[in-house]
Amino acid sequence: MKLQSVFIAVMVSTAVNCAVQAQDTTHSTTPPKNKKAAPTPLDDRGGLPIPENLMGLKNLSLAFWVKFRSTNQQVYRFVNEAAQFQAYTQVCKRHELNISLAPITELANRYIQAAIPAHYDEPEFALLEPLGKQGQQAFLEDMSSDLYAFEFGFRIAEQNYKIQESGQTKKSFCKNIAEEYKHSYIALRATAQRRLEEFSRPAATN
Repeated sequence: MKLQSVFIAVMVSTAVNCAVQAQDTTHSTTPPKNKKAAPTPLDDRGGLPIPENLMGLKNLSLAFWVKFRSTNQQVYRFVNEAAQFQAYTQVCKRHELNISLAPITELANRYIQAAIPAHYDEPEFALLEPLGKQGQQAFLEDMSSDLYAFEFGFRIAEQNYKIQESGQTKKSFCKNIAEEYKHSYIALRATAQRRLEEFSRPAATN
């Protein structure tokens, strides 16, 4: 658990640093009132840095995830709910559910792998292209694992905070939310099974 806490802290710190660097860049390039500044590549990127290597690309991917994770798009919503449910099973270990998380986490990781490059532009693809298909897939899988771990750790911290704020014992709190998470699990499992079946079907040919 200590290692997980350290990992989450590092991930969050990285995302914050990316945002701060972007803000600093914006402020430092503000021209005097009577002088026009030449446009910079950062103007078209919302202040986000241009990655120079794969580590920079990982940091940028995390910044993108933090930026868009709260949107109501299906991809982000499913990942958030999957991580939240898994955090519930970790915090509230005593429950009556017969859980199989494999299809849920598989779909969550597929969604993350689809979401990561959706925000990339030419500089990001220029770093991925030399890796080839296998290298690109390995990068996306590694990045997906990191982002899901970030989301999972965040949800555990959120769950523990809610218990503390409620003034209830963990046992009472978990009992009160058991029915809610039962319905959440049923919906997540149904969605995962349906979508994974769709992915496994051969593509239609004309």
